[in-house]
Amino acid sequence: MNHYFLIGNTHFDPVWLWTWDEAMASVRATFGSVLERMREYDGFIYSFAAPPVFEWIRHTDPRMFAEIKQLVADGRWELADGWWVQADCYAACEESYIRQGLYGQRYLKEHFNLYAETVFNIDSFGHSPVLPQIMSKSGIKYYCFSRPENRHIKLDDSCFLWRSPDGSTVLAYRADCSYMQDVREAADTLAKNKNGEIMLIYGVTDHGGAPTKRSIQDIRDSDDMEFSTVANVFRRQSDTRSVVSEELITGDFGPYSNCTVIKKDNARAEYAVLNAERASVFACRNNRHELTQCWKDILFNQFHDILGGASIKQAYVDARDMHGRAISTANEITHFCLQSITKDIGMPGKNPDNAWNAVIWNLNDGNYDGYIEAEVQWAHEFPWYSGAVVLEDSDGVRYPAQNIMERSVIPGFRSRFVWKADIPPMGYKTFKVVCSGGEARRIEDKNADPTCINTRYYRYDISKEDGALSVYDNIKDCTIGCNMLTPVCYSDTGDTWCFNINGYGAKSGCFKPEKMMITESGIHRTTVKCVSRFSDSIAEVYYTFYKNEHYFDLQYRINWNEAHTVFKLELNGSDTLEAGVPGGSVIRGGGEADMPMHKWMKTDKITLITDSVFSYGMHDGIIGLTLLRSPIFGDLRISDIDLNDDYPIMEQGIHEGKIRIFLNAEAEVDLFCNPCIVIAEANHEGTLPPVKSYASVREKGVRITAIKHCEDSSGIIVRIRDYTGTDRNITLTLPDADYYADLSAYEIKTLKIDTNRHIITVVNLLEDEQ
Repeated sequence: MNHYFLIGNTHFDPVWLWTWDEAMASVRATFGSVLERMREYDGFIYSFAAPPVFEWIRHTDPRMFAEIKQLVADGRWELADGWWVQADCYAACEESYIRQGLYGQRYLKEHFNLYAETVFNIDSFGHSPVLPQIMSKSGIKYYCFSRPENRHIKLDDSCFLWRSPDGSTVLAYRADCSYMQDVREAADTLAKNKNGEIMLIYGVTDHGGAPTKRSIQDIRDSDDMEFSTVANVFRRQSDTRSVVSEELITGDFGPYSNCTVIKKDNARAEYAVLNAERASVFACRNNRHELTQCWKDILFNQFHDILGGASIKQAYVDARDMHGRAISTANEITHFCLQSITKDIGMPGKNPDNAWNAVIWNLNDGNYDGYIEAEVQWAHEFPWYSGAVVLEDSDGVRYPAQNIMERSVIPGFRSRFVWKADIPPMGYKTFKVVCSGGEARRIEDKNADPTCINTRYYRYDISKEDGALSVYDNIKDCTIGCNMLTPVCYSDTGDTWCFNINGYGAKSGCFKPEKMMITESGIHRTTVKCVSRFSDSIAEVYYTFYKNEHYFDLQYRINWNEAHTVFKLELNGSDTLEAGVPGGSVIRGGGEADMPMHKWMKTDKITLITDSVFSYGMHDGIIGLTLLRSPIFGDLRISDIDLNDDYPIMEQGIHEGKIRIFLNAEAEVDLFCNPCIVIAEANHEGTLPPVKSYASVREKGVRITAIKHCEDSSGIIVRIRDYTGTDRNITLTLPDADYYADLSAYEIKTLKIDTNRHIITVVNLLEDEQ
């Protein structure tokens, strides 16, 4: 006989078909109703936790917040979620999910004196395979979700052990038939396919609303139902469970492809705050409180309906503003810190030989060996940089530079140039900018053919018909790629989530090139601009081909004005590919639906890195990178509508992004997506050396993923991760000393370091000692 454990809950969306201010008023009414039900029904238990929502209550109704705290202490209000919000689990970086737990759990500990045992991510659109390790190291034992449903992934049992690549596990439960208003009907539906002890979630969804009096009374009157907490249901499960070691991905793929601007802004904000944390440590300035608020803005915008592009248009004005606040604050802190260091570096330049130096900061954990763009101001009364320039380091080594178009349009006022340099990890290198006396030509040969560009290793041919790229290997004397990055559009009749479709419709056409021109060419690279048109939209694509590299870049600027259409860049694929996910990768086959990717993918021929593409489809041997999708905002297609009506359409207007494709070389994602910071510095003496690294790991395949000040004490936190799948001992080099730690295969390890006493301590992701 089945027995049902009823979880009273409000599936509350702080943003969805409404904005956060409307939600704030709604949740006060919801919690007011919950408190009334508590007073009316002994034994009734309510499960809910969301720190930003609790903050709304704490600021607007302190008395209600005090009542909630007492109910938590009495065991009648379960704090069922240890994350800051119910997050999208594919579009953010691994460190964001760590911070979801860090700041979510710390909030619950501060205000309720306990940590949650559960992440209650009931409505998120899929779940990345690295999450079990993150949760288990954040005090989380249990994970409750409902998507993907059985029609997308069949599970042997609703309750199973979910295992991440390092071997960490959490007990997970897929809760079916949640939030049906008739609890008896829900139980009878579940009984058709399940037996034994069953979790059943009831309550009012989305906009708020407490469990109803009818539902509570039905439970009280039933012999096979009882009020319960989420954690209690998990504790009753047996230790012998099936193991799932894969990602949990939904076929309702709209959230993977929607609203690229919010996903791109999220990544910009993540990099900005991670950079600021590192710079603060390097400069010995503790900006933890300001940066914590930055993180909370970022984490709020990772709510699944926001980051998944499933909310109304007005919600993205608020999201843009929150991201802007975080990015601006973080960037200001970064430059305060870096320039406080830069002022003490002895510059290689000396008056009157040159006027400017370039200090290049690499805040990534890998050595940067690539191209850097810088721009300097003339004293326009004197022709300091009127010609070509070279860069020279402190050892006297000269680096030839190529002049490119400056960002201003005042002739003879500024100079911009690009050169190749080697910058140490988590550190800087200085160069002096020297006028070489040659002519500053931006284009070597104005009569060159823009459709055929030769480099040392490759010949690149751009089609005049559709802008597709073909690549010929000059060394191997063969074609290695054809029809690459063809700009193609397809019909898209899907609603916001693609609940009503399994894939896109028929091909609508291609962008047709109207103009091609070389915009720069020189000793390092050649850039070709291709202007194309499709229907009412215009695409400006800049291909950059490097003279001596095994990669090329594509940068696009699209004025998109299409509805119910998806825009893809297509290239030839294979049966499987490796796609990036937060903190790792997965091997996937093809299918009609788009699938998420996190910054990169790899086939048997190429590796692709991007700052602006978050999903792809793959079928019939073709990979389609989804650049833009334009459904109606907030369209849950539960009835027929006129698609030609005046609904707000996603992704209208200007969109920009960049892609790098490696042909025969290893790729480093962060070095492309998080470029070096350039500081133009005048000549001066200083006590710091011209080249310095503040943190590095000697072993290959080990990454430093975060450096920050400790939350509650002096010292710093250094987070490291293995990407090779092997156990090893690692050496972490900081300015004061070398530190040693062991690292297991695919492990995330958090080190608390007292740099004054040279003591290293292993802590969990909440920064508690293990």
